[in-house]
Amino acid sequence: MAVNVVAWADPVRRSEPARLRSWYLACPSEALRPGQVMGWSLGGRELVLFRSESGRVQALSAHCAHMGAHLAHGTVIGEHLRCPLHHWQFDGSGVCRAVPGRPDAAGRPGQRAFPVVERYGAILVFNGPVSLFPPPEVGGPELRWRTGPPVPVGCSWLPIAANAFDIEHLRTVHHRELRDAPVVERPDPFTLRLRYTSRVLGTGLSDRFMKALSRDRIGVTITLHGGTLLSVESDLGRTRSALLAGLRPTPEGVSVLMSFAAPPGLIPGMDRLRLAVSRWLFTSFLRRDLSVLNGLRFHPGAAAADPVLRQLLDFAAQLPEDSDDEHR
Repeated sequence: MAVNVVAWADPVRRSEPARLRSWYLACPSEALRPGQVMGWSLGGRELVLFRSESGRVQALSAHCAHMGAHLAHGTVIGEHLRCPLHHWQFDGSGVCRAVPGRPDAAGRPGQRAFPVVERYGAILVFNGPVSLFPPPEVGGPELRWRTGPPVPVGCSWLPIAANAFDIEHLRTVHHRELRDAPVVERPDPFTLRLRYTSRVLGTGLSDRFMKALSRDRIGVTITLHGGTLLSVESDLGRTRSALLAGLRPTPEGVSVLMSFAAPPGLIPGMDRLRLAVSRWLFTSFLRRDLSVLNGLRFHPGAAAADPVLRQLLDFAAQLPEDSDDEHR
């Protein structure tokens, strides 16, 4: 199916859907300890995440269904979250399980619940009552992960995704050259994948290190999952590394939260060093992009002239938008 470039250029569609029905990288796992509650916002929707005393993470709509108190001020009681105002208790599915002074909480209004998983050193939340597709599989079970701090970027999610699929700027900005033709795959409606092999043209410290580590042959797989998660897997021959970037809309643009991965070390203490090297290589590569993207005004019509970016626009145009709000 061809991209409707006119639709993307229309003033009504000038900014792509800000809130997609997809998986979002919410926060590092270590940021939410047992018994803790935190508020989390997503393009006008407010949620609360809480970790029960058994260690399970749950996500609920933020305002109590009873009188609207913000549950981020609530308290974890066992496996339930207690409202700070009238002490109603909700379980992870949003059902009201206890009301003070009442022997039975049946029939009380409940909270909207959202699917949650933990992987890649982070907590992932699906924006919707039922996940439309499974959370992504990235790297492999042997990799070790660590999540860095969020990075604000002053543009919407589509330019960031387009930047990852922009082969032309791979040479101009990142000093890489393709060894063969790129391959674009679309295995399902929620997944777009780009594969290529490159060599290093740059002469900076990270470029020279990458060239030596890979013997100047870098296999790269970039996957966009639901428009909100961007994974990058690098095969360097002697070692592998991976990155998962979560794109969350904010009033200023997008907050990018990144988890970095590397294989475990054979010597005690090597995991931390390998993760530090993986993070350094990825951030050195990405630093050239994120500052340039601030304030960018994306031109889909120009992007559609590129065969790879045209497929990205086609993919983005059919992603499900979440027009619902927490009051429905």
